[in-house]
Amino acid sequence: MPRLAAFVALALASMAVLAEAPAPDAITGFWRTEKGGAVIHVVDDRGDFVARIVWLKQPRYPTDDPHGMGGQPLVDRHNPDPGKRDRPMIGLRMIKDLDYHVLDNDHARWENGRVYDPDRGKWFDCDLWLADPNHLKLRGYVGIRALGKTTTWTRVADPRPASRPGAMDQSKS
Repeated sequence: MPRLAAFVALALASMAVLAEAPAPDAITGFWRTEKGGAVIHVVDDRGDFVARIVWLKQPRYPTDDPHGMGGQPLVDRHNPDPGKRDRPMIGLRMIKDLDYHVLDNDHARWENGRVYDPDRGKWFDCDLWLADPNHLKLRGYVGIRALGKTTTWTRVADPRPASRPGAMDQSKS
């Protein structure tokens, strides 16, 4: 009987450890967007979570670009501020102002942030949470969370060539 009690106590303690909320920096790393067109790098800058575009599947405008930018690197051309329309997409800040909150014993969210949609040149409210260690949910909305849209990002390795030993930068070929 004492062995059974010890086993039950150990099992309960193990479940408590497994049920801990993720650490605040659990969302840091590289994330491929749902459609695979970009990789976003999330960093913890002294408690301020910031995300920037570090890789694009199509980093340049197509040769038949109607704005005459064929072959040039993508820029933030839909930004409402004309002074920011020439900012490169690579390195562009996408997420800011997130607050980390533990909701209960095993759930946490990064809430009340802002996410930038460069295709529309607009900032939206956003919340993030981990579905599991390798899948990040991002919900973008305007004022009312329930009316927003959720997308799933997948954790990936750093896609930048310089970060991989022996890798060649194929963008210059």
